[in-house]
Amino acid sequence: MHIDIQKLHDKYLSLSIPNPFSLEQIHTRLTEEYYAEKVDLEHFSSLRNDPEANFDQAVAAYTIRDPRGTFKLIKLNKVEDIHEPLEFSWVIDSTVIGMSFLFNLELNIFDGIEKSEMYLGNLRYEEYLIALYLAGYIKFENDPLIDEITARYRAGNYLRYFGMQDGYENYLYK
Repeated sequence: MHIDIQKLHDKYLSLSIPNPFSLEQIHTRLTEEYYAEKVDLEHFSSLRNDPEANFDQAVAAYTIRDPRGTFKLIKLNKVEDIHEPLEFSWVIDSTVIGMSFLFNLELNIFDGIEKSEMYLGNLRYEEYLIALYLAGYIKFENDPLIDEITARYRAGNYLRYFGMQDGYENYLYK
């Protein structure tokens, strides 16, 4: 399998993908793509007792319960990493609740990548393009490769710089 980075790069340059995303752009992505609901931060007030949650820095919270969104969010998970009930939450600048490999990619994408890193030959940028492709920002008509790349990701071939890593160095790319 060959991932055509030049093709991803060219397509990326033709799109208007935020880099990084603003809170408004994050809201739009979460609500339109994953049918998320914005909820009051107090819904997660118990996180105040978790010193690792950094709840005092939280700025907004979302919950994804709609099956149209939850099924999208598990598309990169291995079967053993799918847990019922399918529900995901994100307290922005605090914590994520629920196990979604795709959601972890989304969080990295929301943070963006430095302009100085955006050149072919930079592995971090090339993996950023692949993350955008896996998350559906970059799409091609009649694209059989996306299913193969998704299957390889589900099988444990991850990216070095974005999303989940398992320490086994089974990489999706290079």
